[in-house]
Amino acid sequence: MQSMTGYGRATAERDGTRVTVQIAAVNSKKQAEIRCSMPREIGGIEPFIRQELQARIERGSLNVNLAYELGPDWRGRAVSLDLDVAGHVLAELREFAARHGLAADLRVGELLAVPGVTQQRSDLPDELLQELALAALGQAIDELNAMRRAEGLTLAKDLRERCAAMQAAVAAVAERADLAQIQHRDRLVERIAKLGIELAADDERLAREVAFCVDRSDITEEIVRLRSHLDQFVALLGEDGAVGRKLDFLGQEIGREIGTLGAKTADTAISERVIDFKVELGRVREQLLNVE
Repeated sequence: MQSMTGYGRATAERDGTRVTVQIAAVNSKKQAEIRCSMPREIGGIEPFIRQELQARIERGSLNVNLAYELGPDWRGRAVSLDLDVAGHVLAELREFAARHGLAADLRVGELLAVPGVTQQRSDLPDELLQELALAALGQAIDELNAMRRAEGLTLAKDLRERCAAMQAAVAAVAERADLAQIQHRDRLVERIAKLGIELAADDERLAREVAFCVDRSDITEEIVRLRSHLDQFVALLGEDGAVGRKLDFLGQEIGREIGTLGAKTADTAISERVIDFKVELGRVREQLLNVE
C-alpha cells in the first residue's frame, strides 16, 4: 500500500545535453491525472511521458515539469548566419553612410542585431532528448514512488490501529448482544402490561409478536459482516499496488453495517460503542483519501 502524495526529481545527461524531470503528486479520486509542462518545441515527447506514467502510477494528480539544456555542439548549431543578408545589409549601410557623410564603422555585434542576419534553427536532437527524458522520468518516478511507499507505511500503521479500535468495539457489542435482546423483550412485555391489555400469559399471539420484535433487534448478522469487512480491510493494508478503491468500498460497507446495527438496538451501552466506532471510521475515511 502506498500514498498518492510524493515528489521526485531526476536529471539525465549525455555530452553536455541534459533533461530534468520533476513530478509532484497529490491525492485524487480518479485514475492518474497528468498535467505536463514543457517547452513547446519538445512537446512531441509528451505522449511518451504520459504512457510511462500511466504504466507505473495508477492513481493521483500528477504535475510533471520537464526542462532541457543543449550541449555545446547542439547550441552551436542552434543559430545560423545568413551571410547573403548580412552582406546586403552591410553594403546598404555603407552606401547610406557615404551619401550622408557618416562614418561607416560598423561592428559585427551591431550587424548581428539586424533581423534576418541570425536565424534560430528549429532542428533539435529529438531522439536524444526523448531518450534522456525517459531516463530522467524513470528515475524521478522511482524517487516519487519511494516517498509514496514510505508515507504508505505510516498510513497503514495508523489505519491498523484504528481498525483495532473498531474491532474492539465490535467485540464489546457482541458480548452484550444477547443481553440487549433479553432486555428488549422484557421492555416489550412491560409496555404491553402498562397499556392494560388483557392477555393471557400463554397467549400465542403475544408470544409471536414479542418474538418477532425481538428478532428484528437481533444484530448477529451485522456483527458477522463487520468482523469480515474489518478482517478484509486489515489484509488489504499489507498488499502492494493500488488498494485505495477497495479500501474505500469496504469503508462504505462498514459504515452501512454499523448504521444498521445502531438502528436495530436501543441498548445504551451498545449505542455508546456505536458512536465510538463511527468516530474511528470517520478518521479512517479521511485517511483513505490519501491512499493510492
